[in-house]
Amino acid sequence: MKAAMRILFLHPTYTFGGAERTAYNLLSNLDRQRFRITLVTSRRIAGHFSDIALEKVVCIEDLGIDVWCRPVTFANLSKFWKDVKVIKTLVLKESPDIAFGMMYYASALLAIAKKRYGLRTKVISSPRGPLNAYLNTFYAVNSVDRFFWKLNFYSLCHFADGVVAASEGTRSECIEDYKADPMSAVVVHNGIDAKYVGERALEDADISIPSGYYVISTAGRLAYEKNLPLLFEALSILKESEKIKLLIIGDGPQRKELEERTADFGIRQDVLFLGFQENPYKFIRRSDLFVHTCMLEGFGNVIVEAMACGVPVIATDCPYGPREIIRDRESGILVPANDVHALAHAMRDVLHDRDLRETFSRNAIRRASAFSVERMVKGYADFFERMMKSTTDGLT
Repeated sequence: MKAAMRILFLHPTYTFGGAERTAYNLLSNLDRQRFRITLVTSRRIAGHFSDIALEKVVCIEDLGIDVWCRPVTFANLSKFWKDVKVIKTLVLKESPDIAFGMMYYASALLAIAKKRYGLRTKVISSPRGPLNAYLNTFYAVNSVDRFFWKLNFYSLCHFADGVVAASEGTRSECIEDYKADPMSAVVVHNGIDAKYVGERALEDADISIPSGYYVISTAGRLAYEKNLPLLFEALSILKESEKIKLLIIGDGPQRKELEERTADFGIRQDVLFLGFQENPYKFIRRSDLFVHTCMLEGFGNVIVEAMACGVPVIATDCPYGPREIIRDRESGILVPANDVHALAHAMRDVLHDRDLRETFSRNAIRRASAFSVERMVKGYADFFERMMKSTTDGLT
């Protein structure tokens, strides 16, 4: 019997969101007869993986590595190179067949360590989100930081043995702008457990909405790139003629600021901040419409989850995930990014047309089933096997 492949899964993070749910679904479903997994993450995230049969868990607090390098200062650059050396030492100690980097920082550390120290372990980068949109959103002005991360993006794409992207758009960027090998860069869309989402959505949502109000929901980490002020402005336009309540599910660094900004748009009484919810689906299902207003999106798990709840979805056509999930005007609506009037118009159209909502609901459930955990896990497992086969045969 062939020995199980050893995979070191590097995911330094302190927050549990879409990427972490993807990691959980992947690691909990990989065949243990074929793969032995060592997970490297923070203690607070490791707890979410405690029910998975992992070979080992290594905590980044014990290694002394960071989760990011920002802003670019001499001290932070020194720490970055220290992290590269720590990762090199870890890879040599664990001696995995494959070292997998989840998201930008982990991918950069592994790819640079491989190039700098000639590691024999196969390295796979998985940046998860659009690279150029990330630079343009967060580093449009700061030329030093922008140059640093462009170098890192080039490194994680060009020096890795393989790249896994969650969208076709991100894969194209990795190849065209950052010189990833087209033969070793693949797309594996994220997967969700639609049956589980559907079951949890049926649970009672302990929330009171006045009679005669439409309910709109949104969910995710409350951070700048989610662009919730766009939704606030659209809601303020609709409020002139409609009765609407907005449910915001999730928490994050911008929560306090966003709570204050609802007053600026005259919608403070119409917005309910529900915070982190262990079961967000019961609240999403309670809504007439789910709206996603991100500036950039690696994939958009929450869009698929909302669709699996049978709720019509409107999303901004940002780079790159939403356009690969939603079939416009069939299973939802895509609107131009940052176009508040297009967003408000689409929201009004869906809310006013019960037949359209029902059509979107049926088609959304069907479309969500295309993004199964089983399909995702097979995509990763096949690529891992392919990478190891290339050790002796060459990647074909």
